[in-house]
Amino acid sequence: MPSHEVAPDNPPEEPFASQLPVEVFNPLRRYVPLAAWLIVILTLLAIPAKIVGYGYLPPDDALRHAAKAVSGKPWSEILVLRSGFLMDPHPGWHAILGCVHRLSNWGTEGLVVFSIASLMLLFHLAVLPWLRRPEAWLAGLLICLVCVHVFADRLAEGRPFLFTISASLVVLLMWSRIHPRGPRLHEIAFTILLIAAVAWIHGSFYQMLMPVAAVFLSGRWRAAVWLGLCWAAGSFLGSSFTGHPWEFLDQSIRHLFAVFSDYTLARQIATELGPSDGDALLVLAVVGMLLWRSHSPGWKASDLAEPFFVMAVLGWLLGLKTLRFWWDWGLPAATVWFALEFQQQFQTHLGFNSWKRLWIVLALALGVYLNTTSDLGGRWTWNLTNEYLEQDKPELASWLPGNGGILYSADMRVFFETFFKNPTAPWRYVLGFESSLMKPEDLAVLRKVQWNFGNVRAYEPWIKKMGPKDRLVLRASWLGPGIPNIPELEWHYAVNDLWVGRLPQKPIPSAVRPRP
Repeated sequence: MPSHEVAPDNPPEEPFASQLPVEVFNPLRRYVPLAAWLIVILTLLAIPAKIVGYGYLPPDDALRHAAKAVSGKPWSEILVLRSGFLMDPHPGWHAILGCVHRLSNWGTEGLVVFSIASLMLLFHLAVLPWLRRPEAWLAGLLICLVCVHVFADRLAEGRPFLFTISASLVVLLMWSRIHPRGPRLHEIAFTILLIAAVAWIHGSFYQMLMPVAAVFLSGRWRAAVWLGLCWAAGSFLGSSFTGHPWEFLDQSIRHLFAVFSDYTLARQIATELGPSDGDALLVLAVVGMLLWRSHSPGWKASDLAEPFFVMAVLGWLLGLKTLRFWWDWGLPAATVWFALEFQQQFQTHLGFNSWKRLWIVLALALGVYLNTTSDLGGRWTWNLTNEYLEQDKPELASWLPGNGGILYSADMRVFFETFFKNPTAPWRYVLGFESSLMKPEDLAVLRKVQWNFGNVRAYEPWIKKMGPKDRLVLRASWLGPGIPNIPELEWHYAVNDLWVGRLPQKPIPSAVRPRP
């Protein structure tokens, strides 16, 4: 029986339950399924509450999404952009955050907390309604969390890619059940709307081709054709929400190719765009599951030709080149595959109203909660000692860019944190959330800096362009001890390992100097 199909629940013999006082425990057995659902739901609610309770803030894009919503400004007034990239690549997500900001009056930090909690819960809610045994989801999660420790961090990043992942899981769950019959009208309409939401919220509509590929490679060609048509219609519909569908589609594709161009070293791109190490521990877990399932009655190797297993393998293989294929597609699909396999075993060997089922749910819930919320390596508290460049601090005000100025930096973290704390500031950033959006001459400076972080002379083209309102921000740990060896600028050690440089202030003429 394919792992995505639901087997009937046949309660096995329960020696333990038979020893309990029948008059006390039998009437309560009917509440075991409800208790299981409550435990799972409360656990999944408690996890983001605990994580944000630490004071945790993600290190990157969640910060700039919140700041963008609060700023109310287009990217052209925030970044120094190259030509042809003027549209917001995440219009829907910023519209949602902007609406939350106006209704709640939350600032950037409140919006980041909202992003973390809502997207993490959405990921779980994309799968749970499709399962008869919610503890199977906890089992699948626990396997993947233990084997891939970065999985928990990824789920807490508060970025709209989690919406795309959730949508892809819903699509695969629904279209797995369509086979061998054809899709019904309401299923086609729902799929188109879901893909349209992905295109509008996340902008990366092309990523929804991965579910299409998984359905196709699993041998369901008719369903793949229909799903491909839904993808085309949904992508155009979602892009139409921007008011400029063709321009949005064109910019998204050009952005995709630009991300993987103009770099030489692996450190010049984000970690998630580099190669995966293969996560051998999870591969062993998959092999172990296959060995276990191979001894189940009625199991056959052809059961592996189903979309989630195919998606997991495809994402793992492509991840050896680009990690995001594994993190965003293979790993979530593997989690669902594990859950569906565990569900088969639970339904075969564990009664629906079994008291033993309740103990298993509690054990799995405790494991997932402790694994996810433990502050392993300070992953949820690393930012608590962070200091920021803030225009509201009097000692920093004169060292931040002036009205219409530019903040020059080769450190993307400087942009994320400074924009987060100063969303309405009247300056722009030469480097923002994606280096491919930089002007070619500025990108050349960035690549030269990244080639040798200690070479301060790589910044010379920026220094020559700087005006009185501009600032150059360098990270001290990149340069070694002492003031940066750039005599053209005067320097101030600001916060958080950062030097801020500016052109020397003009001396006050002696005729207008106040008398002592």
